[in-house]
Amino acid sequence: MRRALSASCFGFVLATSALCASCGSSSSNGSPSADGGGDVTDGGGGDVTGDGACPGTTTSCGGACVDTSSDPSNCGGCGQSCGGTLCCAGACVDTKSCSFAPTSADPNLAYVPGGEYVKVLGAGFQAGAKVYVGDARAPTRFIDAKTLLIQVPPGPFGSVDVRVDQGVSSATLKQGFRYAKGGLTPPWQQKPMKKVRGEDPAVAVMQDGRVLVAGGTTVPDHPENALNTAEIYTRSTDTVTDAAGPMSVQRWQDAAVTLLDGKVLVVGGACGSNLSGCYGDPTIADLFDPATNTFSPSKSKLNVGRAYPRAVLLPDGKVLISSANAPSLEVYDPDADSFTLLNATQAHVFGFMVRLRDGRALIGAGDGGVTAVEVYDPDSGVITAVGSLNQGRSMLTAHTLPDGRVLVLGGASVSAGGINAPLDSMELFDPKTGLWTVAAAKLSIGRCWHASALVRDGSVLAMGGYTLSGQCSSSSDTVDQIDPVLDKTISFATLPNTNTEWTAVTMLDGSVLGVGGGACGTAQALPDLDFLAGSDAPQ
Repeated sequence: MRRALSASCFGFVLATSALCASCGSSSSNGSPSADGGGDVTDGGGGDVTGDGACPGTTTSCGGACVDTSSDPSNCGGCGQSCGGTLCCAGACVDTKSCSFAPTSADPNLAYVPGGEYVKVLGAGFQAGAKVYVGDARAPTRFIDAKTLLIQVPPGPFGSVDVRVDQGVSSATLKQGFRYAKGGLTPPWQQKPMKKVRGEDPAVAVMQDGRVLVAGGTTVPDHPENALNTAEIYTRSTDTVTDAAGPMSVQRWQDAAVTLLDGKVLVVGGACGSNLSGCYGDPTIADLFDPATNTFSPSKSKLNVGRAYPRAVLLPDGKVLISSANAPSLEVYDPDADSFTLLNATQAHVFGFMVRLRDGRALIGAGDGGVTAVEVYDPDSGVITAVGSLNQGRSMLTAHTLPDGRVLVLGGASVSAGGINAPLDSMELFDPKTGLWTVAAAKLSIGRCWHASALVRDGSVLAMGGYTLSGQCSSSSDTVDQIDPVLDKTISFATLPNTNTEWTAVTMLDGSVLGVGGGACGTAQALPDLDFLAGSDAPQ
């Protein structure tokens, strides 16, 4: 039986435009800085400072002494008009009062795939606040009345508003954030791992930029050889180090999600898809603490043992979890350190799960030609059916695109375990209509048990996988680059070796990291850590 993976160059020159100077500029995770903030116009007034003519912190603009931190006609600088909105801390904010206002984002720039961590700064924030970057809801953690931490969702290139909703109140920082595009720098590089970790080990990009790789197996198709250890790739030093302590159980085909408090939740056991032959308790979840590089079990266990899980971070900071062995879902609450079981009617064996830009989760496909798709709404807790896929597919990959659509790639048409007819087709889901359409573009070859990644320019790389029906030896080293906007596919730089049953993520600096691998029937999994550098300039 084959196993599942969890999903995680058209370079562009970053064109910056002058926005509200009051928000300043900042840089993080290798990102270029860019101006952000108020929606301003040049009033042509003079800017005279430091001449002693104006008292205190006021500034002479057009012959009058004004406070540029609050004057809507000179917000953040002389002549910068807010056009009818308030000026709060030198930023133009659409709000009823500056006592509740987002005034800056730090940093105020990310790349179109999202994933970066940003602080929204301002005043009057409360627990339960919802943050929208453009029209996309961001996973949000309340820090204090002046600070919210968000993970940036995917978004279209250009400048967007940052809105904070709090009960019936709403406040919007005009043009307070900017999405940029970048490139990639072939060729792929191989980096040694401490241990062989085949068959989709859990991979998570942590808030400090490091990548956690947890579990995996040394021998394909043998859960008894699954590992309870983990290692960490550090981009800044280009090194791989062991985690300081083991996990509670052996794990393969597991899932990992970075929480908004910085810890990483790891779920899934070393079991068959029906929980047969488990090595260790598959209801145990582990939390990795990046401060100590150690694991500890969560206070509560999962309600259902999970094999081949899928997991996504929800906008309220909780985690939604599905698995191949049960139709049920469950939600992990990091504040309570507990799991809540949700009933569902459809199992998605080797299916997919992604978070939509509106904050809901999309779950679908699966073994046996399953085409059913559902959405989970974290606000209401309701699971609702949406339009079905045009083609049943399992061991596919899926990504939420910057324009809000969802792209699914390849998969096996009937059974992933049998590698039945790997598909070269792709489909696109439109959350506005709830319907799927078949993409005109195709992969260069059918792929299942492949890896894919949404990268800095909004394109998707599809890498490796099984390519021939029923053929364990059909693993590929080819890579397709899909442009979902132009609906076309081109060939990309090949991998260092053929690979299947592996996982890829886009790191915070835009680099791509592929981990794991190992074809069925082989004696040992591949010691893969395949690296592709991100870049700011086109390549």
